[in-house]
Amino acid sequence: MGELFILAIFLAFYFLPAIIASQRSHNSTGAIFLLNFLLGWTFMGWIAALIWSFTNPSTVVERDSNSAADEIAKLATLKDQGVLTEKEFNDKKRQILDRV
Repeated sequence: MGELFILAIFLAFYFLPAIIASQRSHNSTGAIFLLNFLLGWTFMGWIAALIWSFTNPSTVVERDSNSAADEIAKLATLKDQGVLTEKEFNDKKRQILDRV
């Protein structure tokens, strides 16, 4: 029973890079697991997988298909229709320009 516990601890430590990548929702979790599984025994492979698991997962920034100019034009239309006040229009316009 003690040997099984030691084996479980060893496996958790061995797969630590893959566990970290999984917990961080890293985009390359599968590749990190494979590197860890196949080359982790070389220690250099384990270190590489560990460092990779701590890198920032690349995030895809989704942009609206509308440009800032299009959004401001829509706001101007709403202002002309009386839906937005001058102050609301300027506040929204400032928010859009700050994002750019």
